[in-house]
Amino acid sequence: MKIKVNGREVEIRNDARNVLEALREVGIEIPNLCYLSETSVYGACRMCLVEVDGREITTSCTLMPREGMEIKTHTPKIYEMRKGILQLLLASHDGDCTTCEMNGKCKLQKYAQDFGLTTNRFEKISKKTITDKNSIIVRDNAKCILCGDCVRACDEIQTVAAIDFAYRGFEAQVVPSFEEKLENTECVFCGQCVAYCPTGALAIRNDVDKVYKAIEEGKYVIGMIAPAVRASLQEEFGMEDDIAMAGRMVSILKMIGFKKVFDVAFAADLVAYEEAHEFMERLENGEKLPQFTSCCPGWVKFAEQYYPEYLPNLSSVKSPQMALGAIIKKYYAREIGVNPEDIVLVSIMPCTAKKFEAEREEFEGDIDIVLTTRELVKIFKATGIDIKMVEPESFDRPYGLSSQSGLSFGKTGGVLGSVVKVIEDKVNVKSVNTREIAQGVNLTEVELENGKVVRGVAVFGLGNVRKVISDIKEGRLNADVVEVMACNYGCIGGGGQPYPNDVRTRARRAKILKETQSVDVLISPTENFHMRELYTKYFGAPLSHEAHEVLHTEYKHRKRIEEEEIEILPLPDVEDKVSVSVCLGTSCYSKGSYEILENLISLANKEEWAKNLEIKGTFCVENCGMAPNVVVNDKIVEQATIEKIKEVALNELGRKKGDPEVSKSNI
Repeated sequence: MKIKVNGREVEIRNDARNVLEALREVGIEIPNLCYLSETSVYGACRMCLVEVDGREITTSCTLMPREGMEIKTHTPKIYEMRKGILQLLLASHDGDCTTCEMNGKCKLQKYAQDFGLTTNRFEKISKKTITDKNSIIVRDNAKCILCGDCVRACDEIQTVAAIDFAYRGFEAQVVPSFEEKLENTECVFCGQCVAYCPTGALAIRNDVDKVYKAIEEGKYVIGMIAPAVRASLQEEFGMEDDIAMAGRMVSILKMIGFKKVFDVAFAADLVAYEEAHEFMERLENGEKLPQFTSCCPGWVKFAEQYYPEYLPNLSSVKSPQMALGAIIKKYYAREIGVNPEDIVLVSIMPCTAKKFEAEREEFEGDIDIVLTTRELVKIFKATGIDIKMVEPESFDRPYGLSSQSGLSFGKTGGVLGSVVKVIEDKVNVKSVNTREIAQGVNLTEVELENGKVVRGVAVFGLGNVRKVISDIKEGRLNADVVEVMACNYGCIGGGGQPYPNDVRTRARRAKILKETQSVDVLISPTENFHMRELYTKYFGAPLSHEAHEVLHTEYKHRKRIEEEEIEILPLPDVEDKVSVSVCLGTSCYSKGSYEILENLISLANKEEWAKNLEIKGTFCVENCGMAPNVVVNDKIVEQATIEKIKEVALNELGRKKGDPEVSKSNI
């Protein structure tokens, strides 16, 4: 359609979500602090104001485009309104930019500079601060502008809802329920809250000093770099076409004191090879299917919390990070004659959950330090070395060789594709077809020579994972193997990647990584000679006892609260009693379950229909994405309201009395 923008006619897409996105596509970026294309429209910051048809001023993120409308994006009145909004935000914001994680990247800082705000007409407002300095994800609410990006990312994209708004007015905060520490909540440390935070209120624990301390103490420091890191570094340093970025990274790390630098893509080849054999064995035996990949620690913790019944279905093969760590400490240390206790293994990852994974008790000591891409950028910039002028240096052997499949682990579909490549090398395959079946979900069908079709699903985003698992449970989706990445677009969208980390940025990174892959001469993991040599020297064969000892692990149930149900209004054991259990877990609590509980108690004391309700409190029905949840007998009432609960409860009462239905007139 055609609209007028600032007096000039422009053509925009008919299916544009709103005016903000429509104008973005024609080169007009309207200022905004709370808009995420992946989540619901919030419209809180008011920075994206536009004038419509010479009359109304409204937010462009909530405005639907229509044929012939006239838009002005930068009138004197709008300029003054935006300036006033910025001044109000700055008055309640910790302005210590020099020590802020987001200095130079901060959206608020950028807009303050763009609008020339060197002074503020509003007095500084003291703000209650809540900080977690030692957590993997560090919170500093003095920097929070209440844009809600983190809340919506956690709730709507990831369906974890570990954080939400609390209090009102100047006391408003974004916190976990009961102001608990993040590590004591259902947070999976995916870091998507950090990825979208525009002001540094959410950051990543900085472990750079630990690396320099290890070098200073004379430790044998070994680095290992994940595939997705190189793509984002190319972007960060304006070197999108430079396929030698990995080699430049190796050179700089060696300059500052690293003894060896290995490629995590090597371990990706190893994991794909072992996991493919695990899958083929399960397929042949018809057990523990579908097999879920386990390379993503955010997804693994999510499964441990919400889907413990599927833990046997997770591949028991360690992630590339942990597999390579175990190999270096167990075998490589012996080969080079260095005591494993003197080796400090530094893993460089795009992911915040990798810090959590390295600290899991079953992996203790395999990986000593995990740095995110953001931390690596700090190291490189602090050296003063111009990375564009650094001569590339190869990864060290034997763990420096990888295939295209290994590199593909950095983006969604890479793990599944690598497993399929190994299968193709082991059995005769007639065809492989991949198609998108839903947003963030791809289906790959592998037709074997005997006519059997193996179905693989690749899914990103934990909200999408819930839908996929629900479809598998209900029989709507048939899958033999499922690849899961917690972050949208896979590791390239990890919480440890540089800001901005939105959809447009992730799409660019995926393209960069694909171009980097294409120059690798090895296609399949089975072509990786050094990887196969590990089996010759140590493992013997895939799934051998030695391979299980080093490359495999176990998972555990992580239900947050193991308490029994709390009886609130107990009833004697009467025939027509209906049990109503209100979930009081973090997500349900933040969505109003406590108010539902209070209303139910009130109704039980007042209304006749509710006198047969036995009311209980429970903790986590593992359905947080549809909070608040209430269980009526054995039926889960999702997104519960009193009306929904009443309808289900009356039907249960009718069923107990022999009535097939309870009519609407009785409700």
